[in-house]
Amino acid sequence: MDQQRSHEFVSTTCMHLGRPCPAAQRMLKALAQALDSARPLTQDDFEISGESRLDGCEKACPARFAANHSRIRVFCDVTSSTKTETLDRFADAMLSSDANTMSSTCVSEIPRAFGEARPVRSYHDQRAEV
Repeated sequence: MDQQRSHEFVSTTCMHLGRPCPAAQRMLKALAQALDSARPLTQDDFEISGESRLDGCEKACPARFAANHSRIRVFCDVTSSTKTETLDRFADAMLSSDANTMSSTCVSEIPRAFGEARPVRSYHDQRAEV
């Protein structure tokens, strides 16, 4: 499956750039492609995570990523002491349509940008849920 069609991508506006971070978007696409390639060789609970510098980012921000077969997230300009659970709660709240999901997150723990990729569900998968 073509990587552009295998996942749906969403990115927030970077607080440094005033637009989505192209380096974070490249990282999301590379992780999506890697997970697609690994799918036949891995189990459903396969997960990779890590930290990196975003090459090509004007600020060379530190980034943290967590990727599995159901979701990939890249968080930009976060400290190594920020817990992944905190970042996930923030991302869940940002992507939710429910304004009540926002929690009290310390400003220093908020990523300056983040992106998410989720596998595109096939027509067959969607019909099976009905």
